[in-house]
Amino acid sequence: MLRLLSLNIQHALPGAGADEAPGPGVADADIRDPTAARAVLAALAEQIHELSPDVVALQEVDTGQARSGFLDQTAVLAELLGWESHRFAAAYAGPVAGLRRRPRRSALTEHADDALGLGRALLGRPPAGFGNALLTRRPVVAWHVQRLGRGPATLTRRTDRPAWDPRGYELETSTMRNLLTATLDPGDALTGVGTLSVGTTHLATRTDTAARQLAAAWGALATLPGPHLLAGDYNLRTEELVPLGIGRQVGEGPTYPAARPDHRIDHVLTDPWPTGVNGAPAFPVAPAPVWSGRRYPLLRATAWGTRTFVVSDHAGTWVDLEPVG
Repeated sequence: MLRLLSLNIQHALPGAGADEAPGPGVADADIRDPTAARAVLAALAEQIHELSPDVVALQEVDTGQARSGFLDQTAVLAELLGWESHRFAAAYAGPVAGLRRRPRRSALTEHADDALGLGRALLGRPPAGFGNALLTRRPVVAWHVQRLGRGPATLTRRTDRPAWDPRGYELETSTMRNLLTATLDPGDALTGVGTLSVGTTHLATRTDTAARQLAAAWGALATLPGPHLLAGDYNLRTEELVPLGIGRQVGEGPTYPAARPDHRIDHVLTDPWPTGVNGAPAFPVAPAPVWSGRRYPLLRATAWGTRTFVVSDHAGTWVDLEPVG
């Protein structure tokens, strides 16, 4: 069995679950202070450890941002968990409040990965960015990053100013999005499965844009060795996701808002079942799908759930998986 956890961490801002956090002072921690920011991540790592996942898919992750103590949140969490395999992929480089730009390299491990990185280096600041992350205790064979673009800009008119006044309009640009994928060796967690490709993504808030980005993300993931898992904050409710017919949803339970979740926008998809002539799943599942001339088994969920963590306005969602066929 392999356990996958997906969580939008909202740059590790203490959230609805912080009042029950292990350790004092987490709920009111000012994470602009590096010591406080690390303490919050330590509390989060303890909760993740309790859940004992094999793979953690994260969204809204900071690196080098003033609002989160200039920490590389992915690296700090990996250190606290004791996991060697981890990767951050910036959707954009630069500070949250400022000029956002496409990174030269999404890892942002060097100042040269950012077109304006030299300026940050001269200020003694680390590279800054915002994006997705994957962490796993299983060995990773290869990492991949796919840009998913951004949605259209939105022009909003303020009703308190005349139509001819330029100050009466506000232009909002959409955030760039990406897909981060790890092809890994699941080992004894999925017996008989040589490699597994897991992706994490955070899609646009506009439903039509999110649907296009999801199709692009699944298309990119499906080119990698299977089976396939795509986890993340889709910004799509279940009733909006299912009609798209992309992948097969595993797990259930509301994830938003964290305090009192009443709907699900954080999902996990895997490869679709083969179907019979009546459109129903065909069992037994045989033959298995083929990738690059080799067959791979499909996955099914054996258990799943959601839980609120010390950070974020989202609840996390997890699922246990095993091979079929």
